[in-house]
Amino acid sequence: MTLVFGGHIGFVNAADGVPEVSRDVRAKAALVKLKTEKQVALLYVKGMTWPSCAIGIRVKLSKLDFVDGNRFKRGVDMDVNNQLLTVALKQGAQPNWQLIGQQIDDAGYLAVEWFSLEKDEFKTYPFLKVLEWGTSFSCRFRCVF
Repeated sequence: MTLVFGGHIGFVNAADGVPEVSRDVRAKAALVKLKTEKQVALLYVKGMTWPSCAIGIRVKLSKLDFVDGNRFKRGVDMDVNNQLLTVALKQGAQPNWQLIGQQIDDAGYLAVEWFSLEKDEFKTYPFLKVLEWGTSFSCRFRCVF
């Protein structure tokens, strides 16, 4: 059985660091960033509320072949005030959103959604997550959300 969940998750408080901002505040900050930065991937990372959060994420993402490690800090810039992660892309490269989300998850954070500016229209796209587990009935379930 496969279940697919899309949508948005709202988080108001962070256990440490700065509190997570509302979706509207984050969207406004994302729009400004997309209008000023070129050739970037921009996403919301849940729990990214301390500057040190970027270290593990940066290590994972900087190894991806489409990331321009000469920009920002090894290709990654973090806005903890808005929980936005900017990934510099090599000239002409397209982001692999599934791989970006997987690397962020592997670093211990949750990639929630990514943003784009398409023909001057601001858009958000949720990351899809895959969880697998077995049951005592020897059945396997696959849940994507």
